[in-house]
Amino acid sequence: MVVGPFESLDLGGGRTASLYLVRFDAGGRCLSPRTQEEFQHAAAGASDVFCFSHGWNNTFEVAVDRYRSFIGGYVGQRTRFHLSEPADYRPVLLGVIWPSTSFVMPWESGPEIAAAEPDSPTTRARQEMLDLVTAGLGVGADAEFAELVDGRTALDPDEARRAAELAHRALPVGRDTESQQVPPTADDLLEAWQRLDAATGSASAKAGERQDGADGEDGGEGDDFGTIDAPGGAGPAIAGFSFDPRNLLRAATLWTMKERAGQVGAAGVGPVLRGVLADGSARLHLVGHSFGARVVLSALASQAPARSAHAMLLLQPAVNRWCFAENVAGTGRRGGYADVPSRLDQPVFTTVSSLDAPLHTYFHLALRGSHLGEPQIAALGDPELYGALGGYGPAGLGEAAVTRPAARAGQDRYPIEDGVKVIAIDGTTTVDGHPAIRDHGDISNDTTWWALHCLTGSAD
Repeated sequence: MVVGPFESLDLGGGRTASLYLVRFDAGGRCLSPRTQEEFQHAAAGASDVFCFSHGWNNTFEVAVDRYRSFIGGYVGQRTRFHLSEPADYRPVLLGVIWPSTSFVMPWESGPEIAAAEPDSPTTRARQEMLDLVTAGLGVGADAEFAELVDGRTALDPDEARRAAELAHRALPVGRDTESQQVPPTADDLLEAWQRLDAATGSASAKAGERQDGADGEDGGEGDDFGTIDAPGGAGPAIAGFSFDPRNLLRAATLWTMKERAGQVGAAGVGPVLRGVLADGSARLHLVGHSFGARVVLSALASQAPARSAHAMLLLQPAVNRWCFAENVAGTGRRGGYADVPSRLDQPVFTTVSSLDAPLHTYFHLALRGSHLGEPQIAALGDPELYGALGGYGPAGLGEAAVTRPAARAGQDRYPIEDGVKVIAIDGTTTVDGHPAIRDHGDISNDTTWWALHCLTGSAD
């Protein structure tokens, strides 16, 4: 990767803005120190700094294309709607590059074909997920896990339990700051796996009745969630149920990537942003998609900055919906990002869409930990407690959070009322004949560009 600005982007009227790309490793260590240093120097003399963090991407090219698309659309709206800008407008752009493994969230790209070609995207994604899990296991355990799940579409209950025990060893440890939940136990993971199978149509309801074909292509929808728990709540009723190991890989991968995004944000991006806010007077605007939302949230939450950032736009954020709450679901614990709104000049803007299947349908199944508090207060898969912010909207804020229909670009505004900390933009709103946010990846469009204009004040 080049040292210094990656490229200059046209702002119109003969103006340009430099885009810096700074790469971080899984632990948040900066792998572009000279570029970071040049960015910090440029940011000190800027009027505005825009920081973008991608979500589930595995290639440098995909991340760069998404940054270009969003920035280009944002700039294009300024020209199209004749939006004014200050005479001294001198923006600098930062694109975070972090190792997020696959360029789509699990389930986002549709059914997975059991007989995929050896070098197909499906096969590569599965291998990446397997590598992520085995990397957290010791020698011997990694081989045992690989032999259990590699290339298979169904495990019997004994095999499934052993696979869940091994996958549990690879999960991050300690309480998650975002939602104050701890990672699942092996039994929790097994139950989550069973429910994911039911939701995706991957598993058979009875032993020996394996579905042929892809993730439910030729089968039904699986067991109803209400019939899976064993009588008396004794645990998952796994007898007579075959398990699709792909859903175990998906759940374990999501936990791993969630932890990684937080680490990259806190240890890597956080110090960079604090430098921007300590040096110079540039307004800082943060934009994050999917787990990239966790990156920018963790960056701002990790340590109090010298002054407030200006704005934050979360695009279908893959974070828990209680993350801003002062009291998470009655546990008495604060959400990990409860301090973030107070470190911004503007309320947090977040898009929310029930059409986002990964966040609305699967997130709360895969990312439910052992418990939110004592006693255990919710059934596994309860979206009220374990739902994604981008799938269900914020929780625990009362009147400090409001939901607004997606504004029509160039015409409508989002009213900002005193005391409001978070504004959820309803992506199911029909704009120009279609929903504003149609799926998890539909985050570079007139609705999202306009939301950023409303936050930065250029729409006024």
